[in-house]
Amino acid sequence: MRVTKVRVLLAITSVVMLITGCGGRTVTDQAAGSDATGFLNLPATTQPASGPADTATWALYRDPTTLDPATAFDYPENTVISTMCESLLRQQPDGTLVPGLASEYRFTTPTTLVFKLRPGVRFWDGKPLTSADVAFSLKRNMDPQLGGFYGTVLNRVSAISADDPATVTLTLSSPDYWLPGELSSMAGVVIEENYASSRGHEYGTPDGGAMCTGPYRLTQWTAGQTLKVTANPDYWDASLAPLTREITFRGVSDVAALTTGLSTGDINGTWMSDTSSLAQLQHSDNVTVHLGPSLETEFFIPANLTGVLGDRRVRQALSLAFDRNSFSTAVYGGNAVTPRMSTNPGTWGYARDTFKAAWDAAPEPKRDLAKAKQLIAEAGATGKPLVIGTSTGLATVNTAANAWVEAANAIGLNASLHNVSPENYINFFTDPKARADVDAFSTTTYGDYADPAALISTYVEPDGVQNYSGYHNDELSAALNRARAEPDPVRRAQATIEADKLVMTELPWIPILHPASFLVLDKKLTGAPSSFVYMQAPWLARLGRAG
Repeated sequence: MRVTKVRVLLAITSVVMLITGCGGRTVTDQAAGSDATGFLNLPATTQPASGPADTATWALYRDPTTLDPATAFDYPENTVISTMCESLLRQQPDGTLVPGLASEYRFTTPTTLVFKLRPGVRFWDGKPLTSADVAFSLKRNMDPQLGGFYGTVLNRVSAISADDPATVTLTLSSPDYWLPGELSSMAGVVIEENYASSRGHEYGTPDGGAMCTGPYRLTQWTAGQTLKVTANPDYWDASLAPLTREITFRGVSDVAALTTGLSTGDINGTWMSDTSSLAQLQHSDNVTVHLGPSLETEFFIPANLTGVLGDRRVRQALSLAFDRNSFSTAVYGGNAVTPRMSTNPGTWGYARDTFKAAWDAAPEPKRDLAKAKQLIAEAGATGKPLVIGTSTGLATVNTAANAWVEAANAIGLNASLHNVSPENYINFFTDPKARADVDAFSTTTYGDYADPAALISTYVEPDGVQNYSGYHNDELSAALNRARAEPDPVRRAQATIEADKLVMTELPWIPILHPASFLVLDKKLTGAPSSFVYMQAPWLARLGRAG
C-alpha cells in the first residue's frame, strides 16, 4: 500500500503569527480569487544562471528517510532523489513530458508501450544503462514484497521485456494513457540492477547508498546530519550540465530557524512547506520569493463516511460555509486560487484550452451560510457532532482546523477538535485506528504529474492510495476509466473534466484552495525552476550564479 503524499508542516509557531504574518504579496502580479489566468501566467522558471557556483545549502522541511525511489513518497525524499536519479520520461517546468532516459516511446498497440533507450548514458560508476536495468527497476516497483508505493499506478502492466539492450516493451492488460505520466515520476526512475541487487534492503539507506544516472551523485549521507551531492562530470545531457559543484541538503523543521538561515545566507534556498514567514522573507535583502505553477491542492478530508459526513449534503454545506478568501490571505498571502474545479490549474499539462474552458464555465465558489444551513437542516444534521483532527504544533494545520470548526458551528453542527502531537499527525494518513478518533482532517497533497486525474484517482478509486473513507461512485470511476483508456488528449481531458465535475458535486474530499509553489532563493543564485517540477525532474542542474 502506497503511503499518501502529505505535507505535514513541522513549524512550531503561533497561529496568531501565521494569520498576521502573510498579509503582503510576494509578487506584484499575484493570482487571486477563482480566476485561473494569473496562475497560468506564473513563470515556471527563474532567470537563467550567468555562470557556475561553488556550493549551496538547500533546506528541506525534515531530513529524508530514503533515497530509494520505490519508497519515496514525500517532499524531502522526492526533492533529493530528483537531483540524482532519472525517469524514463522527463517532466518540463510547465508540466509537459519529453524524452528522458528513453529517447523515444510509443504505443505500438493500445496495450503495448515500447521505449527506446538513449545511447551513451552511464551510471555514476561508469556502467552503461541497459534495458535490463529498466526492466529491473519497474518490476521492483511492482514487487509487493518490497513494500513500495507505486505498484498501484503500474497495475495495468502485465509483462515487461528487455527485447535488446536498448529496447523495453511493456505489455498492458488494458489501455493506459496515464502510464507515460507515471513513468515521468518516481515510478519511472531507473536504478542500476547489479548495485541495487547487491545492497538488497539496504539500497537507499545511508549504509546502502544509491546508484543512478543523474546530474548529481551522492557523496555523503549521515542520517540526521548531512546529505551532500556533487556534480556528475560525466553526465550525459550537455544541456543540463550541473552548474553548482556541491549541494548540501539540510532538514530544518523549525520555521524560525529556516527563516533566520535564509535571511543570513546560511541556507541558500528552499521550497516553502510552511508559509507563515513568507512576508518576512519577502522583505529580506538576501533572498527572493518566487511564485510558480503548482500541482498542489489543500483539502478537508473525511476520515470515514459512517458519521455525519456520510451525507453528501453535509459535505456540500461545509464547503459553502468555509471562508476561503480569509484563509487564503492568512495562510498564503492570497497566493492561491479558489477551486472552481477540484485540482490546481498547474495540473493542466495537456489540452490546456479544454481544461481552462471547463474551469471558466464552472461556478465561482462563494460563501453562502444561508444555503449551508438549509442543507444541514435537510440532512437532519443540526446539532450532530463533527470531530476534526489537528495538532497545535503544526501552524497551518491548526489554522485550517479552527477555521473548519468555526464554519461547522456557524451552520448548526457541533464541531470540536481532536489534538495530537506533530509527530502523530501523520497517523491520520497511515493508521485506520487513528482515523477512528476523528471525522475529518486536512492536508496539502498532489499528483505525481500534470494531469488532474493523477490526484483525483488516488482518493476516489476503490484501490486509491489516499481513499481513506472507502468512498466509491460508479459514475465517477467510469469517467476516470474512460480518461485512462483514451489516446486522444482532448477527449481524455473531457473525460477527466466529467470526473472532476462529479468530484465537485460529491465532495469525497473538499478542496480548500489551490496554492502556488513558493521558491525562496538566495539573490546570488538563480536558474532553478519555480514550478512544482522539482518533485520529479533534475531541477538542481540549472542552479548557478546570478548575473
